[in-house]
Order: sequence, then C-alpha cells, then structure tokens
Amino acid sequence: MDVMPILVVEDEPDGQELIARLLAQVNVTVEVVGNAEDAWTMLNVKPYRGAIIDLALPGKDGFELLRAIRADTDLRALPCVAITAFHTPELKQQALQETFDAYFAKPLDRTRFLGELDRIFAHLI
Repeated sequence: MDVMPILVVEDEPDGQELIARLLAQVNVTVEVVGNAEDAWTMLNVKPYRGAIIDLALPGKDGFELLRAIRADTDLRALPCVAITAFHTPELKQQALQETFDAYFAKPLDRTRFLGELDRIFAHLI
C-alpha cells in the first residue's frame, strides 16, 4: 500500500488542523508546513503523493511555490491543489491556468474536497 503523505502548505493553524482532520477521517497521512520555503525544503527531501497549497502564504505565495514545482524536472508532475479564503472567479481562473490540479475556496466543502482529492491523488480514499 502506498503510504506517501500529502504535503499541506497552510499558514493558519485552524486551516492546518481542519485539513489534517478531514484527511485523517479517510486514513490519509499528511505533513504540514506553514510557508512555501519550508514546503520547498520538504519536497526536496522526501516523496509526497501531492500537495495542498494555500495561495496566501507569508513570504512566497502559493503561486510562486507552484511555479517552482512545475519548473523542477523531478517535481513537475506532482499533483497540486489550491485553497484560499480570498476566493474570486478571477483567482480561480488564474489558479487553474497556472496548472493547479484543482481549486477550493474556504470554507471547504468536505464532500467535494475529499471527492476531488480522491480523483486527483489517484484514489487515496
């Protein structure tokens, strides 16, 4: 069985806890970091099944992290999901154009979120 975790890149403790709890309910392991720089370090240290990335991070934002991932030959195929509390239709369009595999506005719709993650991360659930 594949036990690679999903990397959650979220700076808000409540958001970190919510996502970790949702995924724990369906037996998915996560590792959580609070900024893009720590995420980049982790992605270069060990394998992950995918990443859930908040767009509004301190320092480098989620878009900058995604661009670095897509520019890296070893990481470019990593499934990446965008989450944000600052939803607008334009932001969603930008996220999908920049090759996020999915986009979710907070608060997260549990059923839709888990369903999409299951599809994107190759049937985790």
